[in-house]
Amino acid sequence: MEINTNKAIEFLLARGNLPILYWLKKDILDVPVDRELKNLQKFAARIRIIESQHPNGGWCNKRFEGHPKWEKSYYIIDTLRNIFQLYNYGCSQEEEGIRKAVDFLFSTQTNEGDFRGAYLNEYSPTYHALTLEILCLLGYNDDKRVQSGFRWLMRHKQEGGGWVIPYRTISKEEQKKRYNNKSRLELKPIISDKTQPFSHLVTGMVLRALAASPNWRKRKEAINVGELLLTRFFKADKYEDRHGAHFWKELTSPFWATDILSCLDSLAQIGFKADHKGIKPALNWLLKNQNSYGYWEFRSKNSSIEDHLWITIAILRVMKKFSLFNP
Repeated sequence: MEINTNKAIEFLLARGNLPILYWLKKDILDVPVDRELKNLQKFAARIRIIESQHPNGGWCNKRFEGHPKWEKSYYIIDTLRNIFQLYNYGCSQEEEGIRKAVDFLFSTQTNEGDFRGAYLNEYSPTYHALTLEILCLLGYNDDKRVQSGFRWLMRHKQEGGGWVIPYRTISKEEQKKRYNNKSRLELKPIISDKTQPFSHLVTGMVLRALAASPNWRKRKEAINVGELLLTRFFKADKYEDRHGAHFWKELTSPFWATDILSCLDSLAQIGFKADHKGIKPALNWLLKNQNSYGYWEFRSKNSSIEDHLWITIAILRVMKKFSLFNP
């Protein structure tokens, strides 16, 4: 496996993007970042997000504010997107805005331990996992509420391992009947049919949460989930959400859904090696997609040069975690 490290780093340095320089120096070059961290406090995009934060600590698309059905869902989704972005912009739990956002996320946790509301009153292991991931990245791993969230995940696995969105395991007819019910917001959540196969979309997102946790990434459960996920690389999912095999190649940063890059990052963190028979082809695919300028492209019609920068820094992180280069 060969990676043109120098060309990628030169490309990132030449763009002068402040958050990228911060993470490049911090995670790749291992040099002091005090100046960048200080300058990020005045970074315009970071300030705009914080200034648009609502009094409850969350964010919500204006057209869904006050919506009787979807307001809570969009508060959760938009808050997660913004807090991940703020983390990329160097924010930590020392910032008041982050603490307020974290309080909002914890307000959505039920007595069962799950973070709920993104799918009305249904269990939502995808957004639950995203919530655990960002809380761990921000340093809340030891909070008993976070550990309660991980235990909830362990109780809601499929028999064959992995996770699903529970309402995908019931028939379309049952779903239609359920969601036409005027009392749908008060219905108890669907418990998945545990005999059904796991979804790699959901399981990959759970793996990221496990990998972000200093204690869970060391446990056998995380290794088992990693091995399970490797059997699905470049294959279609068993369920309709991001079903096609091509979604494996749709790279995003910050990580959101499941793709090859996000999975490799998690697998490296929990201890998998680059020469693993399931990992090697995926790494080779990534390396083959480095362009002649040294960077990787965010493959979307609306992608910008900044998107390419974030993908490139994320791939460099993965390569370093797998000990494939030493800048």
